[in-house]
Amino acid sequence: MQATDQVKSILVPLADGFEEIECVSVVDILRRSGIEVLLAGVSGARAYKGAHDIEIFAPHDLAKVDSSVLDRLSGIALPGGLRGMENLSASAEIRAILQSFAKAKKLIAAICAAPIVLARANVLQGYFTCYPGCESSCYESSKAPNLRYQQTSVLTHDSQITASGPASAPFFALEIVCYLLGSDRAQEVKKEMLLDMPPSNSYAI
Repeated sequence: MQATDQVKSILVPLADGFEEIECVSVVDILRRSGIEVLLAGVSGARAYKGAHDIEIFAPHDLAKVDSSVLDRLSGIALPGGLRGMENLSASAEIRAILQSFAKAKKLIAAICAAPIVLARANVLQGYFTCYPGCESSCYESSKAPNLRYQQTSVLTHDSQITASGPASAPFFALEIVCYLLGSDRAQEVKKEMLLDMPPSNSYAI
């Protein structure tokens, strides 16, 4: 865990075909917690269309982000979506950032199909989770001998956080908060968002 008083910042890259709830949940919850988010597109476009035709504006073009800004980041969080995953995998900038962050032991987080991006960049290590069925592509793409898929919602292994899919997105984001700012801050944000509320009851009329 990297909890300190220093301001933390995370890169969230946008590519066409991203899973909207996984992107927006992460950006929203990280910003609620006080973590800065650099939302940057990978293709130079101003807006990116998600897997369900929701467009998100990208304030930054990843190719134009200064290297000194990237150096100051605490980590990266990749949203899923099958086509989004393929577009992230095709980005030379994303591959270089992942390899640089892995070498520096910075946080690398990926949800849904996005762990495949980590595997293709040869940075996926040890225990991980992903959308069910995507683990085979992770094994096929990775050169790491120690991969161990776990069927669970969110999993942290060293400086790597992975998650299974859309329903896990808020908890994936909170795990990033916990890693960077500590469990107390994560619990505060969870409480503020009413994530501890029990399921509602349904009554027939």
